[in-house]
Amino acid sequence: MKTIREYWLMIKKTHGDKLLLGFVIFYFADCWIIMLCDPALENYGDALWMGFSVATTIGLGDYSVTASSARFFTILLGVYGCVMEAYIPGLIASYYLQSLSRRRDAIVRKHLNDLQNLDSMTQQEKRNLSLSIRKEGTR
Repeated sequence: MKTIREYWLMIKKTHGDKLLLGFVIFYFADCWIIMLCDPALENYGDALWMGFSVATTIGLGDYSVTASSARFFTILLGVYGCVMEAYIPGLIASYYLQSLSRRRDAIVRKHLNDLQNLDSMTQQEKRNLSLSIRKEGTR
C-alpha cells in the first residue's frame, strides 16, 4: 500500500494525473471520431478495440482504417499512446531511483553520526563500524 501511495504522489508531482485523465478522455473521444469518419468500423466497440491496439502499439490488425481523416486521428492516438507508454516506465524507474537515494541517505546519516562519535567509541565498536561501512560500500 505504501508503494502505491508513493507512486500516486510521484504521479501528482509530475502532473501525470492530468496526463492520464487527458489520455482517457482523448482515447474515448478519438475512437468515437474515428468510428464516425471510417465506414469500415461498424460500431463503437470495434473502434475502441482498434484504438486499443493502436494506443498500446500492439497492432493486432483486426481492424484498419481506410478514410484519410480516420487515419489522421489514428496517428494522433498512436502518438499519444507512445507518450503514455514512455511515461509509465519512466515513473517506475524514478520510483526505484528515489528509493535507492533514500536508502543511501539513511546509511550516510547513520555512518556520519557514528563518525562524529568516533572519539568515544571502543575499539570493538570502531571495528564494527569499519566492517559496516565496507559492507555497505560493496552493495
